[in-house]
Amino acid sequence: MAKRRLSHHQKKRIQATQDAINSDNQNHMHGLVISHHGGKIVVESPDGSLHICAVKSNIGIIVCGDIAVYERIKEKEFRLLAIQPRHNLLQRIDGFGHLKSVAANLSQLLICLAVKPAPNLFLLDQYLLSAEQQNIDVVIVLNKADMLPDGFVDPFDLKAIYEPLGYTVLLASVKSINGMEPLRTLLDNNTSVLSGVSGVGKSSITKALLPEIDVKICEISEANEEGRHTTRTSRLYHLPNSGHLIDTPGVRGFNPVLDNKMPVSAGFREINQMSNRCRFANCRHINEPKCAVVDAVSQNDIANSRYQNYLRLVEKL
Repeated sequence: MAKRRLSHHQKKRIQATQDAINSDNQNHMHGLVISHHGGKIVVESPDGSLHICAVKSNIGIIVCGDIAVYERIKEKEFRLLAIQPRHNLLQRIDGFGHLKSVAANLSQLLICLAVKPAPNLFLLDQYLLSAEQQNIDVVIVLNKADMLPDGFVDPFDLKAIYEPLGYTVLLASVKSINGMEPLRTLLDNNTSVLSGVSGVGKSSITKALLPEIDVKICEISEANEEGRHTTRTSRLYHLPNSGHLIDTPGVRGFNPVLDNKMPVSAGFREINQMSNRCRFANCRHINEPKCAVVDAVSQNDIANSRYQNYLRLVEKL
């Protein structure tokens, strides 16, 4: 069941409960949250042992990538007591308006798109907005590149639009293995989350990166070219060279959780940079006079698709 937004009072109570946990207690251990398992949490200790933990009340949301404080109750029974402070937390709002937390303590977000179904740039820009607000680096992966006709190197203008902004765009194919080695290199020394809509091949990429792991693969429905959800719950996998990869369930859309202290424009690198030239400091870049952003769009210095997606988000959120 989706999590509802916590009230301010609930958040304070949860934080007070966690602050009361003595992390120096010799009976308390620290470990990495690997996955949820039947309503319980799988925690990995520093020596690689996996422990299924019951969850103490008033802890709040727990996600892959969290650092947990837990204790042994009996010989093979453990209880999770608290979550250590996070560096960041990737979240979204689902179709019912409920808060869904994706993963924590990330250094990199891999946004997986595919040649088929064709990329949704509005969805992509929503992912990028969340990553910018959480200070998470981004790699845009266009999967199933083997389906492209010969000579097509940028069929959806991903490189043309996003590489000048500083984002890495990588074409990959599990079938032909093209692009897979550069992708492996990008995962070194990073905690990465692999995210994207159903059917773009996230589980296939995970399987290719970790062939010894049993990852279920599901074909795309030929009727609507949308994939069925093959990953039921998030799971963290270890990679060579100190990398970690979190595979997440596919989603039909991604509604970002906005930081109220930041304007939507802060999630669009080129708009945020150009806004310094606007006449008004509080310019929303819609119809204000002498708006540098609107001028840049008219001169093709800012991609029109990015600007239209910015307007959609301002109106929507």
